[in-house]
Amino acid sequence: DLRPLFDAIVKYVPPPRGNPDAPLQLLVANLDSSDYVGRIAIGRIFNGRVKIGDEVVICKLDSAVHVTKVTKLYAFDGLKRVDIQEAAAGDIVCLAGIEDITIGETIASAVEPIAIPPIAIDEPTVSMIFGVNTSPVAGREGQYVTSRQLRDRLDRELLGNVSIRLEPTDSPEQVKVVGRGELQLSILIELMRREGFELQ
Repeated sequence: DLRPLFDAIVKYVPPPRGNPDAPLQLLVANLDSSDYVGRIAIGRIFNGRVKIGDEVVICKLDSAVHVTKVTKLYAFDGLKRVDIQEAAAGDIVCLAGIEDITIGETIASAVEPIAIPPIAIDEPTVSMIFGVNTSPVAGREGQYVTSRQLRDRLDRELLGNVSIRLEPTDSPEQVKVVGRGELQLSILIELMRREGFELQ
């Protein structure tokens, strides 16, 4: 079985660096969203501790700071998220309910906010026009067929996928989606198709 591998990891791989007693520094590396708690920021705590009820500062990419409060805190148990009360340096956690946060920003101590250098994200390079199906056989394969449903789904994709961008077109039934490559856009199209969206 895999126990020898796990034992070797524990024995030879050094623990995460970081000082749990230093001011909080958490770098947001990924985003998710939930209908119940809103935007979810996922990242590793580089230094310090965080617990529910703490007042923290969001160090924005434009150097602005935004004060907020930690209302929900999750850790990972396998692929599931579990509620926790507190986390410290080295932990990978999720903070919920912080609107208008994006990848590369730092969640820091409100007393001593120190930003971590942001993650560089490649600019989108390939674009496609997504629109409602206007063919004679429209409405036979999907349950979500209107331009409003299509736009709502693409807006939800923006919450957790900062590597795509939406741009308006001349037609209200079409949206220009700009991504990092054909594979990324193909995956998005296939996900939407499996979710019941009919598009062209």
